[in-house]
Amino acid sequence: MSEKVITHRMIEAFRAAIAHGGMSAGADALGMSQPSMSRVIAELQKAVGFPLFLKHGRTVKPTEEALALMTKVQQSFLGLDEIMRFSDQLRKQKMGRLSIATIPSIGHSIMPEAIEYLRGKYPDVFITLSVTSYVEVARAVRNRQADIGFTADILSLGDLETVAEFSADCVCIGTCKWLSPRAAAVELKDLEGKPFVGQTGTFQKRLDALLATTGVQLDITVEASLFHSMSELVLRGMGVSIVDPLTGVLHRQRGGVVLPLRPTLSYTFYATAMSDARLGKPARDLLRYLSTATAKARTHIESE
Repeated sequence: MSEKVITHRMIEAFRAAIAHGGMSAGADALGMSQPSMSRVIAELQKAVGFPLFLKHGRTVKPTEEALALMTKVQQSFLGLDEIMRFSDQLRKQKMGRLSIATIPSIGHSIMPEAIEYLRGKYPDVFITLSVTSYVEVARAVRNRQADIGFTADILSLGDLETVAEFSADCVCIGTCKWLSPRAAAVELKDLEGKPFVGQTGTFQKRLDALLATTGVQLDITVEASLFHSMSELVLRGMGVSIVDPLTGVLHRQRGGVVLPLRPTLSYTFYATAMSDARLGKPARDLLRYLSTATAKARTHIESE
């Protein structure tokens, strides 16, 4: 006795009939004639050895066995869908890929805009962005999970190499309630008596060192770990703060007041890659874009 074979066409027809509520609708969905659909379903019923559909008046309804079988069929098709998605991802990666790891101050400010630029210029390049801590950026680049990493400190670990450096002065941010948009700059002493949103990381230590040279004491009422959060708090009326220039650009775009800080406090971030890595054109264009954006942020603040 020859073994009955279940074909993909049978399963496809069966799934369509269940999903679309009947053989006629299923046939239409597959672009088949109803007689062809009925024939394929009949062949499947012979192969499985039990009825899949029973007539109820003018309608045909699936049996309990058919519904149980449909559960397995769905799992199979979900697997096929996953394979198709993964194949599409591999196709895009073959055309080109760029994996970026960055600290939050860069990932939440300029990086989305930079990736939008790259996607427009390189539509077939598959880009991944990981916004994480300094330590995780270093680990991702060293493990070659990221082609390039961005941190506010030089990564001098093993084969890691600094491939670019970007620098501009920090800015004072606020709203019209606390800062005058017409002011040329903000002196540190001007911040005394104003509620200040501080930072919990190493940047605050640098700011404290600058404050110590001037004798200015800030009234820190709220602290946050990310520049992005500090900007958000300031926009909600929590006072004033000092952030990196790229976060300052976003703050202004959202309606906040941004002014140069006197005396200045520089902010530098670095691009790192493996010393033996050969950066592709998208990565090199990313570095150029960030250099231009940093220069624009610096120029815009100085010209106000």
